[in-house]
Amino acid sequence: MKRFAIGFVIVAAAACNKPETDDCRKALENMQHLLGTENISKNGDNEGDVRRCRGGSTKEAVACAIKAQSLDDLRKCDFMKVPTKKPAADGAGSAGSADGK
Repeated sequence: MKRFAIGFVIVAAAACNKPETDDCRKALENMQHLLGTENISKNGDNEGDVRRCRGGSTKEAVACAIKAQSLDDLRKCDFMKVPTKKPAADGAGSAGSADGK
């Protein structure tokens, strides 16, 4: 019985730091805005990201991502993986090295 109680306390404590769905949506919308990709995906397209946010992010990281004003701010939040550069519009850099190796 003690093991069950200890396990329950650990699970309950971990669940207390999980962000709300609406907060994850706000953080994702801000991230898309900062990346310049807000017009690429529709609201229903990011439900998988919302689930990943709820399962793998803390309330603090999500709150930080909502408040972020730049990509540098967002990187400091430890919220999902933020690319170091904006995605190239023409896909440059995704097809191997320049010397053909």
